[in-house]
Amino acid sequence: MNHSFPTIAICGIGSVTVTILHALTQNQVPFKILCKDKTRYQYLKEFPIQFKGPNGIITKLDLSEHLTLVQENNETYDYIFLGCKNQNLNDYISMTESNLNPNGKWILIQNGLPESYFPNLHNKLIGGVVGWNTQVLEDGMYFQSNFGSLILGGFDQSKLDPIWKKILEPWIQVVLTEQITGYRWHKLAINSIINGLAASKQNSLGQLFLNENGRMEAISILTEIKNLMFHLNVKEQVVPGSFPIQKLGDGKNALPKWIRHLILIGLGLKYFKIRTSMVQDLDKKRKTEINYINGEVVKLGKLNGIPVPKNEKIVTIVSSLENKFLT
Repeated sequence: MNHSFPTIAICGIGSVTVTILHALTQNQVPFKILCKDKTRYQYLKEFPIQFKGPNGIITKLDLSEHLTLVQENNETYDYIFLGCKNQNLNDYISMTESNLNPNGKWILIQNGLPESYFPNLHNKLIGGVVGWNTQVLEDGMYFQSNFGSLILGGFDQSKLDPIWKKILEPWIQVVLTEQITGYRWHKLAINSIINGLAASKQNSLGQLFLNENGRMEAISILTEIKNLMFHLNVKEQVVPGSFPIQKLGDGKNALPKWIRHLILIGLGLKYFKIRTSMVQDLDKKRKTEINYINGEVVKLGKLNGIPVPKNEKIVTIVSSLENKFLT
């Protein structure tokens, strides 16, 4: 075992964490998986995960030697990745608190602004903004459709250990930042259209962005978020491979409208069949994270007196779709 690496655990196995597990496995970095569910634990003991990278190569991830039940685990770790939905974060933090070293940190890889819900833990939290898309295919394979980065930043603006590049690259590009809030807001804005807007129409990205009305709605949603960011004095930081919200939304610094439409058409063509996570949640009759994406915009808009009617409409539509199968 290479003792130059920090101790790492992952709690919650899903599309994002499987991509991280793939990078750790390829780089032979030791890690532990903290399972909260015995059925899931048994399944992962017996069956390797199939992972297909953007290079088309399929890898079998045998996790059997890395598994432990969180309630039976007495080890502690320098870093614990929390791979759950926003609404479950509180439970996951409570569940893994005894597994975190005294100077250890949780890494929150959720969308939205998850750190804002834990003001008393800011010195214990690292924000992780994910720049790739991984989804589970019908045959159970995890498919990462694009090369992407993981942007890591302490929410207390602390500098992070450069060892993270050695841990994850070249499989995942690592960006270490002291401006994680700017990246969080950029990703929140992108998710408000590729997740929130797409979910409200239950569309793939191709169906959404190859439609003129869909593109116009996307630009309106981004404009509202751009205005809110300006009011809150948030300086946007752009996720590598993405495009600045400041140039896509109306107003100051906006590109000509035809170029903005062209960019969204390109996005629709590139990811034509992709049904993003919130769309998939509705497909599978699961509760979405709408309250933590467009809902976050609505909440902060009301607090600051900034009108965000387009985002309000998205929250209303998606909540209504959820209620149909949750009641």
